[in-house]
Amino acid sequence: MMKVDDVKKIAVIGSGAMGHGIAQVCAVAGFNVVMKDVKREFLDNGVAKIGESLQFLVDKGKMQAGEMRKIINERIKTSLDTAEAVRDAQVVIEAVPEKMDLKKSVFKEISELAAVDAILATNTSTMSISEIGSVVKKPDRFLGLHFFNPVNRMKLVEVIYGDRSSHAAIDLMCELSKKIDKLPVRVLKDRPGFIVNRINAPNQALLSAILDEGKMKPDEMDAVMKKMGAKMAPFETADFVGLDVFCHTLEYYANTLSPQYKPGTYLTDKVAKGELGQKTGKGIYLWENGKAVIDLSRETQDITPLHLLAVQVNEAVKVFKEGLAVSTEEIDTAVKFGMNAFAGPFVLASGMQPEQLTEALEFLYKRFGLEMLKPEKEIRDGSFKSLGK
Repeated sequence: MMKVDDVKKIAVIGSGAMGHGIAQVCAVAGFNVVMKDVKREFLDNGVAKIGESLQFLVDKGKMQAGEMRKIINERIKTSLDTAEAVRDAQVVIEAVPEKMDLKKSVFKEISELAAVDAILATNTSTMSISEIGSVVKKPDRFLGLHFFNPVNRMKLVEVIYGDRSSHAAIDLMCELSKKIDKLPVRVLKDRPGFIVNRINAPNQALLSAILDEGKMKPDEMDAVMKKMGAKMAPFETADFVGLDVFCHTLEYYANTLSPQYKPGTYLTDKVAKGELGQKTGKGIYLWENGKAVIDLSRETQDITPLHLLAVQVNEAVKVFKEGLAVSTEEIDTAVKFGMNAFAGPFVLASGMQPEQLTEALEFLYKRFGLEMLKPEKEIRDGSFKSLGK
């Protein structure tokens, strides 16, 4: 079996935000990279974005100009031809748009053209690893490698088992992740949302329900979160990500986890009107000069950060019980580094009384009727504090 030191060339399929970010971190770590896309302009744009990002490091004194030139001119190559891109590559990472048919057709082609022992990885944030991998020859070498955006700054990589991924392939990609200065967390089962996005999912459904209820203004919750030091508050984040993307994610969970995740009328109306958030200048908030206009004088004690934390811990308990992570510590690491959080849910809740969390969840469940907000028995009896210990 291949060792991490045998990896010399990495092919990245797709040169968009994720693709060129992955190409950049691999090249900075010393690997030869070929970035492949369907149009020359996409590739040129990807290389230009890498150049801007590296120039920023040079300007800050964190990289020598000579090293930047070496990365751009020698380590990163581009290609419009899949066969050329994957030839002699020990690792192929796909970062094309989130469409199942597209991903499958890409991997069917790669599987025919790449070396039979090359590791093949999909950088999907939502889709079934096992389904994508069903078209791959020798599927034991296929796995999920979920980077977080922006790739050059976010430390976490979820390394995800498909139903036929080998331990050796997963081990190798964990080692490779460390070599490109990332923090790998193993996701032991192929489930919707993996670890980080799954733990966030019920709060997304809750935000949609709060907007539909209309009793509370988004500013009232976001102002409290901002005062507590949140870089980005929940509704502000939804706008920043894009309400179309937010709805698309909820639709996905509605199809894969529970119909109760379906986005509500407030969000679907906004999307229908083209009010998508930051990218259109208006969403939940008005956006001016790249910033959401939030009334920080409004504050609520109706639904507080404690409620949002209770929802997170409750879902984290489910994630652990479903066997997605090796330990609660790994779950905390994933959430901390995947969401740029102060700490993970188990750490944050470790000093809290079970009654506090149970009451918060029951209050939300009674008010919004969302089944995923019902407290797990480990929350009620406090045994969430010793799970897996």
